[in-house]
Order: sequence, then structure tokens, then C-alpha cells
Amino acid sequence: MPRPVAFALVLLLAFFQTAAAADRLERQRSLFQETRETIRDGGTVDMDNVRQRLQGYPLLPYLEYAYLLKETSTLDPADVEEFLDAYGHMPMARGFRGQWLHELGAREDWQRFHALHRGGGSATLRCYGLQARKSLHGVDDAWLRDARDLWQVGHSQPSACDPVFSELYDRDALSADQRWERITRAMVAGNAGLARALRGRLDDEDQEWLDAWLTLSRDPAAALEDPGFDLESRRGRQLLRFGLRVLARQDRDAADDFLARYTEEGVLTHETTLGLQREIALRAAYSRADDAQARLDGLPDAAVNDDVRVWAARIAVGEENWPRVVSAVWALPDEARDSSEWQYWRAHALWHTGARDRAEELFADLAQRRNYYGFLAADAIGAPYAMNASEPAADQEQQNELAWRPGMQRARELLQVGMFSEARREWETVLAGTDNDTRAQAAMLARDWGWYDRAIHNANRAGLHNAMDLRFPAAYRDVLEPAARDAGVDPSLVFAVARKESAFSPDARSRVGALGLLQVMPETGRRVASDLGLSSPGAHDLLDPGINARLGATYLSQMLERFDGNVILAAAAYNAGPSRAENWAERHSGQPAAVWIENITFGETRDYVKSVLAFRAVFDWQLHGEPRRLAAVMPVMPGDQVGHELALYDGD
Repeated sequence: MPRPVAFALVLLLAFFQTAAAADRLERQRSLFQETRETIRDGGTVDMDNVRQRLQGYPLLPYLEYAYLLKETSTLDPADVEEFLDAYGHMPMARGFRGQWLHELGAREDWQRFHALHRGGGSATLRCYGLQARKSLHGVDDAWLRDARDLWQVGHSQPSACDPVFSELYDRDALSADQRWERITRAMVAGNAGLARALRGRLDDEDQEWLDAWLTLSRDPAAALEDPGFDLESRRGRQLLRFGLRVLARQDRDAADDFLARYTEEGVLTHETTLGLQREIALRAAYSRADDAQARLDGLPDAAVNDDVRVWAARIAVGEENWPRVVSAVWALPDEARDSSEWQYWRAHALWHTGARDRAEELFADLAQRRNYYGFLAADAIGAPYAMNASEPAADQEQQNELAWRPGMQRARELLQVGMFSEARREWETVLAGTDNDTRAQAAMLARDWGWYDRAIHNANRAGLHNAMDLRFPAAYRDVLEPAARDAGVDPSLVFAVARKESAFSPDARSRVGALGLLQVMPETGRRVASDLGLSSPGAHDLLDPGINARLGATYLSQMLERFDGNVILAAAAYNAGPSRAENWAERHSGQPAAVWIENITFGETRDYVKSVLAFRAVFDWQLHGEPRRLAAVMPVMPGDQVGHELALYDGD
């Protein structure tokens, strides 16, 4: 047979083998998903048949896991031991072990619980652990110490701890001071209900103290006017400090008056007075109160710390008091003064006070940094933005070795079937303890798989701060760009919001319930869907990248329309809600845009807006090769005064 023909046949055979393998994988994947759904819905599954058909499929252990857990209360311990022997090395086994320990605790099977429990874990497991130790070995000093540690918290503990705490009470193993310490922790944490529930565990005198404390927390001004308790005692001073702190959040002027009164009467120590004066002044600064700077300036020298210095500088910026900013920045600790934020405001203030040569030097140095303040500095002197892109070299051999590790194969397949959290656990288990070079190669592998949040995370972990394709990928372009166009929003802005909100993680869930790529709140999603004439989305829908992108981009468009195209206000509204953004706009109208941003009361929103503006420039560069300058997207803030922040350096 001629050589070319033989070679062609080899290629053809390889093609068919590859195609057959791909077809088999797809069939196994479908069977896995179908079987897992059946188990989840309580249906009947012939596991022996499924195991045979899924031989060699990397996610078969996850099906065994789901099958085993379909009814925890009827599990046979022998089946559990067999499963843990086979798959105990896998990250899912950690979750299963915890679930099985909860079941053993509920069964009061202390022998098996004690053999499996490795210590630690949730409060429930720790309390079950103490019950197991008591059952098997009795109660000793170490047991009592561990039980007290669980009891001595400022919140309620789970019901599994009730028998443990009963043992402490029965043995009178909690001193009066320890009982009061828990009352203190509960009250400071705002858990007055727990404190009331513990009242019966206190002696008569401490019950009276608790009653006084509860009265103080409900109406501090009235209680401080006529305390009705011994202010000279340790408990009395404790309650007085608490009341003054609560009142400082409600009425700073009243807190000032009471603080002066009790200081003059000699009830408070000098150190306590200084601390309360500082706390009241800082609370005024946090809320951008009109008298914030005066309060900070009026603090005695002994009350001034680095927090006060930073906030004195921040308030001076917000008031556009540039001579004051120059001196305030000099007073900052070295680390803060050298940060991009304070280098920018120092340069800005120097420009306004006439030291323009020095200001330009600082701007030029800062313009070499790729961040919000670096971009502002570049705009100030007309310099190009320094993207500083530097991509790491790919090591294909190392990436192949990583990809073929069993945990990585499971991670990739979990990604394919939409089990994102399980995929991340497998991924991180494989990479635990690895060096930065391995993390860098893993980041590139994740990017090539379309797993963008892992690419971003691992590039950051590896210190690849200039790896722009890894840290700022144009991810989910197939859904984000069409959604942006349909909503009439700049795609770079939508990419910036997605990067900030979720780091391109389609299954992201925030602590307040926002979901998906653009972190759409369920209520917002339903309202926007109604506006678009779409059916009301559930949580599952909001985790679909296409649906999430459309609803999120439309909501962003609505915020832009509401605020007349002002990107800053729209971004603030997207993060904190339009009512808050309107309040900030009204309070600080007419200010230069960058100054207005610094006056946003919520630190999280303040940082969010800065990031979105900077990220937008980065994605302009990624998508079009030329970043849109911040000067072009930071309009004059609504109001009577004219003060375009980024035009101040033009002309003379």
C-alpha cells in the first residue's frame, strides 16, 4: 500500500476513534444528568445498570453520592463506610462526612460518631462531639472547658447544644462572671432577645443590671438622663459606655452633652472619654455630617489616631479644601500617604495651591499605575493610560499534566454539567499548596476552558497583576454584547459591571440574594422582566447567563435613563439602589465628579463606582484597543456649580 494512502487511513481511524469517544462521553453525560435529576426528584433508579453504563465516567462517584444521600435517615452504616473507603480522598466526601455526622448525632450513635469525627466543624457537630465524649468517656475538666467555649458566645446556639449546656447548668460550672460575660456579648451584638432568655440564669443583682441595660438599649437618652444605677461601679460604667455609644449613633449632640456631663462628674476615665470623643467624631465623618471636620479638629491630641487622620483628609477632599488636604495628607501614616488614592489627592491639592510642577511630577508617577487614580492622573496631564499588560508564558506540557489529573478531569466535567460549586472544590483541592507558577498555568487552563472566574482567581493568587487576558477577559461575549446592544448600553460598561459584580461567575450568589453574572436581585429581575413583557424569572432563570445578561443590562439601561446618562450615578444606583443615589446626588450636587464619588457615604459603593469606571476603560482597551478616558465618561455632577473635575488642568 502506498505510504500516503496508509497515512490517510491512520488519520481516518484516529478521527473515528476520537468521534466515538466524544459520542460516548456525551451519552454518559446525558445519562448522568438524567439519573441525578431522577434521584433528586425521588424516582426509582437501577444503580447497577447505571454503574455499568457509566464505567470510566469521571462523575460516577457524584452519582453514588447523590444515591446514597437520597434518604439519610435510612442509611446503612456499612454502605457509608464503603463509600468513604472508596471516595474519602475526594472533596465531596468532606461534605458527605459532615452530613453523615449530623445523622449519627441525631441517632445518638455516639460510638460511630466519635470514630468518624475529627473535631471542629459547625457548632452542631462540636456539641454532638461533646455528647459523644460524655457518653463514652464521661465529663472531665477538658470537656467542661470545651463546653464553656461553645456556651460563651453572643448568639443562640443550635438545639444540639442544649444537652451540653444543661450539663453545665446542672454542675453549676458557670460562674456569675462568666454568665454576665455572655450577657455582655449578646447585648453588644444586638441580641437582646438572647439576653432576656438568659435572665433566669443570673442572680438577683445581675438580673437588675440586665433590666437596666435593656432599658438603656431601648431609650438611651432617657436612661442616661436618670440612670437609676450605680455609676461608680464597674457594671455601671460598662452600661454608661454602652449607652453613650448607642446614643452617638442616634443623636451626636445629645451624646456630646452627656459625655461632657459624666466626664465633669468624674464618672468616666480619661481614656474612656477620649475613646468616646473619637467615636462620636468619626461617626460624624462616616455620614459626611456638616460638622464632621470641626469635630475631628476639636479632638484632643491624645484622641487622634490614624483613623482620625485618614478621615480628616477624606472630609477635606469632600469639602474641596485644598490647602487643608495638603497638610492632612502629610499627616497620614506612610503606607496610606503612598497609596494611589492619597498620592492623587495630594497632587490635586498641590495643583490648586500653586505647586504645579510638583503636582505634575506626582501625576506623572501615578499615571504609570493601572487603576482608577492612575487613570485620573493620566487625564490630568494628558498622558496615555498605562495598561502594563504582560502575559505569562504558557507551558503546554505542565498544563496537560494538570488537565489529566483525576481531580481536574472531574472539575472540567462538573463544569460541563453546570455543577459549578462542586467543580471549584475539585479544582482547589488539586491546586492546594501549589506554587505560583503552577497557579499561573492553571489560570491559563481555566481561561481556555471558558472558566473565567477560576482564571481571574488563580491569576490573582499567582501575583499575575498585569496578565490582562486572564484578569480581564471579554468573557461571555456571546450573551453580554447582544444584551448590551439590545438595552442600548455601552458593552464595555456591561463587561465592567459583570467583572465587578461576579468576576464572570454565572452561579454567583451574594449575601443579600443577588444572582448570576450581573448580580440581579430576584425582585429587580421580576420587575424588569415585566417591563420587557417576559415571564417572571425564578432563581434558576437568573442563574442562566443569557437571561441574567438581558435583565441586568436592561436594569442598567433604566438607571442610566433615570439619571440622564450619568454613568457615575447609574453605577451607584445599580449597587446601592436608585433612592440612595438620588440622595447622594442631592446632598453633593454641583461637585467635581471625582470629589462627588469620594463623598458617597457607603464605602462599598464608593469603591464599586471607582472600580466600574476603571474596568470600563480596561474593557474598552480589551475590545477596541483604545481605552475611553475617564474624562469622557465623568460628566459634571448635577447642580448649580460648574466643576468638571478632569478639566481643571487644561488651559493655564
